[in-house]
Amino acid sequence: MIKALNLTKKFGDFTAVSKLNLEVKAGECFGLLGPNGAGKSTFISMIYGTVLRSAGELKVFDHDPNLKSREIKKRLGVVTQENALDESLTVFENMMIYSSFIGVEKTQRKKNIEDLLEYMNLSHKKDALIQTLSGGMKRRLVFVRALLGKPELLILDEPTTGLDPAVRHLLWGKVRELHQSGTTIVLTTHYMHEAEVLCNRLVIMNQGTVVAEGG
Repeated sequence: MIKALNLTKKFGDFTAVSKLNLEVKAGECFGLLGPNGAGKSTFISMIYGTVLRSAGELKVFDHDPNLKSREIKKRLGVVTQENALDESLTVFENMMIYSSFIGVEKTQRKKNIEDLLEYMNLSHKKDALIQTLSGGMKRRLVFVRALLGKPELLILDEPTTGLDPAVRHLLWGKVRELHQSGTTIVLTTHYMHEAEVLCNRLVIMNQGTVVAEGG
């Protein structure tokens, strides 16, 4: 599903990712573990085409993200580090706008949103303004947003950083359910325990390269 060969990204003189080689297979929960600045988020950004690689090869669904990012984005969902929700709109309004943006059929939008809000225990906040939500609720809503297009590949970029243990364990449970239902997941984290709980295979990155790999 994802294949990187000697993948490299430089920002000026700084090498964020250096000759990275890895493969993510369909149906697995693959972990990228490492400290802040290890290159995890840069790699994730290259997957969906917001950062263009400097050298090497990268294929996602057999497409090159530098050339076919639109096609790739249609098939994946992303839980970004930043929530990026419109604070002045309601939960439902935010999700309706995003559903339109990613091309969910008009007849399906309302039901998809309601089903996912229920799945993430947020139905009671459907008409609440984003600015009134707790940090944990906003994080759960970002999961809802990532799932609106029923993605084949779900990318979780440090999804539980800063959350209290109760919310973190709730999200872990949802990730396990999604994995068991057949969704391929790529998780970046600097929590060793999180990687152990969720991933069936992982690599450890440091200074832009893989330093260890295990299953």
